[in-house]
Formats: sequence, structure tokens, C-alpha cells
Amino acid sequence: MKRVRIGIIVPSLNTIAEDDFRAYCPPDVAYHVHRIRLRKEAGRVTMDSLTRAWLEAIDEAGFLKDLSPDAIAFNCTGASVAHGKGCDTALAVRMSEQLGVPSVNTMTAIKQALGFLRASSILHVCPFSDEFSRVERESLQEAGLQVQRTVSLGFTDAKVAAQMEPREITETVLKQVDDATGAVLLSCANVRAFEAAHELETTLGMPVVTSNQAMLWSVLQAAGWRGSIAGAGRLLAGN
Repeated sequence: MKRVRIGIIVPSLNTIAEDDFRAYCPPDVAYHVHRIRLRKEAGRVTMDSLTRAWLEAIDEAGFLKDLSPDAIAFNCTGASVAHGKGCDTALAVRMSEQLGVPSVNTMTAIKQALGFLRASSILHVCPFSDEFSRVERESLQEAGLQVQRTVSLGFTDAKVAAQMEPREITETVLKQVDDATGAVLLSCANVRAFEAAHELETTLGMPVVTSNQAMLWSVLQAAGWRGSIAGAGRLLAGN
């Protein structure tokens, strides 16, 4: 039986995604990672930096096409939505067509995951400033998802955000959830949110979706893999 093979693009500064893949990718699936340069301006990643990554994504994905994967994922939440309204869907379509490989990105994956879980009244937690969280929220709302509230944690350096322990992420969410919350979205592929998802769902009794969790689920679906992954949240608990 042919082994499922997926290709994943991550930003050059990301230190978390590959740890998540090692922890949660099924043993019968091979994954291959390619890094895309995420440039900084005056020491900070800007919306222009993210837009540039969006524009370069298809060319960079060509390196992964060469290994004949069953699906490809562009895994950067912010870059997925940096180039205007509907750009995440447009990128997935163009990448699939130009590479001839089923392709997804983090924001299309998040939307698919939230829809699959029938999530509503979503608490959206973004590690960065309102400039970035606003773009994510608007993209979610344009897709018909009900965002109850957005919380921006105010980090300016993704590598610092990556230092948050899962326990800190859990505590942050528990402080923000209220009686109106029906689901939680923890955005960004460079935070240890995936590790917190199962505990949060158990504590809160509601769906919890994270960027790396949604991306892994979506690219596995696109590659034709079906199954369940223990401890990875209800999204990956199987049909």
C-alpha cells in the first residue's frame, strides 16, 4: 500500500510547527518541510512581510512538488490572509492548479475545521497586535463564521510568542472564556497551542481549534488519509 506523503511550507522563523508534526502526524504518513523566508523590517514582521511570503508561496511550493506529495500545505496563518479579501481561498486554488497537487493553507484549514465542528460564538485568540488579529477576524467573518470576540495578546516577536508554555496558553484562554463562548480558535503556527487543545476541550466542553491542528487535519484530508489521532482534540478524533 502506498504511503501517504505530505509537503509543508513553514516560515523561516518558525520553531514550533515541526515539533507539532513530530508529535501528532500519524506514523503511516511521511511529512516533508520546506522553509520560506519571512523577512523582518526594523526587527519586526510586518503585514508587508507576510504579503511577500503569500506572493512567493507557489514558487516555494515547487520545491515540495518535486518529491511528488499527495498534498501540500502553506502553514502561516498571517500570510494566508495578508493579500486582501479572499486571498486564502485564492492561494489554495492557484497553488492546486499550478502545481497539480491538492493544496491548502492555514486559514482555509481553520475555516474548514471550524465548519466541520459546527463552531459558533468563537473566541479568537491571536498572539499579535490588533493590526494582525483584525485581518484574521475579518477573514473568518467573511466566510460566515461567528466570531464572538477577538483577543490580541500583543506580542511583537513570533519567536517570543513561541516561548509560551501550553499551560500559559490554557490559563490565558480560561481567563477569556465567558458564558457566551461556544468555541475557541488559537491562531498562529508558531505557538504551542496544539499541545493545549485536548486539555482545553476537556475542561471547557467545547471545540478548540489551533492553527497547526487545523492545518494537519486539512492536509491529511486533502491527501486522502482517514483515521484518528489520540490526544489531538476532537477535530482529529475521527468520524
